[in-house]
Amino acid sequence: MSSTDWISVGDLGAAFAPDANTFPESAELVGKRLSFSFENGWAIDYTFTSAARLARSVVRKDAASAMEDGEADYAATTIRPGVHLINIVEPRRAAAVSILLVDIPAGICTLLRSSLPTREEASKPFFARIEAGEELTAVRAQFIAGAVGAPFTASTPRHEPTSDLVGRRVEYTYSSTEKYEHIYLSDKFYTWQCLAGSEKGLADTDRCHYLKLGKELYLFVWREKIVPTLGVVVVDFTQKRTMGRICGYAGFDFAAVTSFPVGAHLQQVGVTRA
Repeated sequence: MSSTDWISVGDLGAAFAPDANTFPESAELVGKRLSFSFENGWAIDYTFTSAARLARSVVRKDAASAMEDGEADYAATTIRPGVHLINIVEPRRAAAVSILLVDIPAGICTLLRSSLPTREEASKPFFARIEAGEELTAVRAQFIAGAVGAPFTASTPRHEPTSDLVGRRVEYTYSSTEKYEHIYLSDKFYTWQCLAGSEKGLADTDRCHYLKLGKELYLFVWREKIVPTLGVVVVDFTQKRTMGRICGYAGFDFAAVTSFPVGAHLQQVGVTRA
């Protein structure tokens, strides 16, 4: 495989789509109104008017939040009872990603706000990024803890960072044709390689984040640096399943953003250290 074999996120989504091991979209939230209070002082109400449309009411925000009242498309999936991953399509922020991980039984949530880089930002050489004290990836991510149906206080539980996955080698089968291996190296980096499918032979080490959601249940987020990509998945080692989304530009022209659902059957194949 040569360096020219890197593909766009749009092409990756097309390859993942046939026979995909995704979870069905959930209608459990339809007709419900959920109030969220966040650690940064935001207060936002979401009313899920249909299985694909929600209304957002911003009760309290800061001047730089870019959060606005209005309607938006969304897609929700449920991996355990009351635990929902909600992808919100921001109508006025084309290169932005908002994903809510909501645990209704626990009364807590995590809001992930991410933005994709411009062509100029993505084209900045790695050495120049190092000189400037920047991360190698230009994909940005912010995690904001919140409470569901209650004020956020100093005693509110949160989805905490975890090292539980560090050292594990795990294979993920996304479809009958697409298969990857992850090696979780540290609390900041993991290595992936494509074992079968559209990116077979490609591999890299990228920035990542892990939050513990419950027993053998994790939120795993990665930010790729070669082709600007955000991946957000819930990993359930009990069910041996994952669900989530991959977001990025549909093509190398940076003209349009794409976001597609992913799901996989997982198998832990080893550990790199005890």
